[in-house]
Order: sequence, then C-alpha cells, then structure tokens
Amino acid sequence: MLKILKLFLLVVAYFSLPVTAEDVVKELRTIGEASRVSIDSKVLGENRNFLINLPESYDSSNKSYPVVYLLDGERHFNHAIVATQILQKQERVPELIIVAITNSHSWASDKSTRQRDLGYEKEKFVQYIKNEMMPYVNKNYRTTGLNTLFGHSLAGYFSTHLLATQPELFTNYIAASPVLQGEEIDFYNKILSNNNIKNHTEKSFYFTLASEDEARRKSVTDAVNNFVKLLTKQTPKNLNWHYEFFDNQTHGSIYFPTFFPGMTYVFKNYQAPHFAKYEQYTDFGGMQGMKAHYKKREKIYGTDKNIPENTLLNLASMLLKEGKTQDALQLYSRLTHDFPQSARSFSGLGQVYSSLKHYKKSIAAHQTAVKLGEKHSPAWRNRIFKSRLNTANKNVKLLN
Repeated sequence: MLKILKLFLLVVAYFSLPVTAEDVVKELRTIGEASRVSIDSKVLGENRNFLINLPESYDSSNKSYPVVYLLDGERHFNHAIVATQILQKQERVPELIIVAITNSHSWASDKSTRQRDLGYEKEKFVQYIKNEMMPYVNKNYRTTGLNTLFGHSLAGYFSTHLLATQPELFTNYIAASPVLQGEEIDFYNKILSNNNIKNHTEKSFYFTLASEDEARRKSVTDAVNNFVKLLTKQTPKNLNWHYEFFDNQTHGSIYFPTFFPGMTYVFKNYQAPHFAKYEQYTDFGGMQGMKAHYKKREKIYGTDKNIPENTLLNLASMLLKEGKTQDALQLYSRLTHDFPQSARSFSGLGQVYSSLKHYKKSIAAHQTAVKLGEKHSPAWRNRIFKSRLNTANKNVKLLN
C-alpha cells in the first residue's frame, strides 16, 4: 500500500510541475494575404478603404473569378476567407475573389459612418459601390461579373434593399438577421416588379433570423416573418430564395452560421448533383438533367461541361443500392471504358457482377481494381478493393 501511495505522489508531482518558458512556443498564424485599396470617393467626399483577398490559383492562371462582397468587411473578412476555403475544398463553391467593404471607423467610434452609409444616406453608398468601388475591382482584377453580396443586421437590410432596387449589381444575396421592419412590403413589391425588367437574370437570396430577435425587438421578427409570408404566397419569377431560423443563435452571433449555408445555397448550381434515392434522380431529369446541369454550369462558371467521374461513380453506387442493377451495370461499364485507370470504376463493376451472380466476371473486375489501386489509390481504399476480391473468390468456391 505504501508503494502505491509513493507512486501516486510521484505522478501527482510530475503533472504539477510548472510549465517552463521553453515548453510554450508561440506561432503567428495568418488567414490569407490581402490587399488594402484606398479610393478618394467623389460620391462620399472622403477617402475609403476596402480589402481584397485573391484565390490561390489567381497568379498562376488566366481565369476570371466570381466576387463576394462583404458589407462591414472588417468584421467578416477573416471568417469569410476560412469558410470559402473549406467550401472550395468540398467543391461547394468555386474559387472566389473576396472584397471586404469596410466602414470608415470602428462601429463603437463616434466617427463611424455605418448608420449613415447603410441607413439614412444609403443611396450615396449605393452609388459609391456601383460607380467607384466595383468598377475599380472589375478593372484591376479578372472578374466574371457574377457577384455575391453579404450583410448582417443593418447591412442585411441594405443587401435586401439592393436586391429590390439595384438587381443588376449582384446575382446572389445573403442577409443575416436583416432589420426590415417598416419596409418589408415595399421591398417585396419592388422585387416582384423586377420581373418586368427586360433580360432580368435569375437571382438567389438566402436570409436568416436569430432567436434573440424575438425577445430583443419583436418588430424585427414580425417584419421578417411577414416578408417570408409574402415570398411564399407569390414567389417572384427568377428568384431562388430560402429562409432559415436559428433558434440557438443571438443577433450578434448569427452572421457566422449564416455565411456558411448561405454560400452553399446561392452556389448550388455549381455543386455536383447528389441523389440518395432513385426518385430524386428521376425528378432531376435523369441523365439528361445531369447533362443540362453541367452545360448550365459551364456557361456560368466556365467549367467543363462533361460530367465528372466522381459524380458518375456516386450515381452508379446509388443505382446499385436502389436495385437498378442493369442501369448500374451500364454506367459502370461506361466508366471503365472512359476512365480505364479508375480502380473505383472496376471495383463497382465487380460489385454489380456479384449482385448478378456472375462471379468469374466479378473476380476479373476486382483483380483489375486491386492492380490499379496499388498504383493510384490510398491504402485504405485498396484494402476495400482486396476485401471485395476475397468475397468474390469465396462465392466461386461456394459454387464449386
């Protein structure tokens, strides 16, 4: 017992030792490079700054890029960069130029022009954005003309105002807890009347509300709810919209959880279609719908109009799981022809043959998958290929 007690005291003493300076290493972490641009605004009669973050491929390519504009940019710049980088890796959004439209002074400063710019003199600020800042960005950077605007609170109100009054400026709008009270009906009517504008293009609008608004100021909640009712009753043509209520967020925290799903929503025409059920695939228009999606994607984003291999592999896997065996067989056969170095395509073909009890064909396909996997696939995936091959061999032995 005494030995155990001594051991216990030694352990406690070890973990109670003070941490020395040598144990702590401080690192400087950076979100991404940014350029600060200053403009002497004739419209506002003052010097204004904004920040620009370029995508990783910008300097090594000749491509043009969509632009995301952030109101209250000094607050949202860093988290927008992190979010877009994550979404790009998941192929949820394209590479983007990010422009942070900053305020003249901090929000808490008596010199801040935020209330003026986004509120009672907002038309001047619109002209600054439209005639000075955006032309500078388009002249000095390679942009596609596909613009997205993000705003929170009063800036969310300003974003909705631009959707209603200046629909030519932006394609996508994201508004976190916009304060619309008193103007939601007017905004809705103007958005509705935009349908009469010749060559009016399709717009996407994502907006949210935080639960705190219910207690903080009921008029904020009532206005947003009324706006939702109007949009639901008669949705304006060429407007894709989605509203989301976050009952676990406050007005001051809502901007971060709004930006991530908001970007995902407004760029949904960029993303690969994914179908968990066969009915979803047929409702989408089947293979013709898939081809139409990627043709439209090419037109908007300048991407390849051909359906990517990974998208077809996911589709073939769903078809097999849903019991559409012949459809899966046809698609996997096409994949092995079009992508002869694809281990996943041959492995999937082997699975189809197994379901059809064509075990010798299954073994041959799985053998090819293992061989290709050793060259091109990570170890964990090749273990799956080998496991499937072993199962196919066992099935043959059972037949004999």
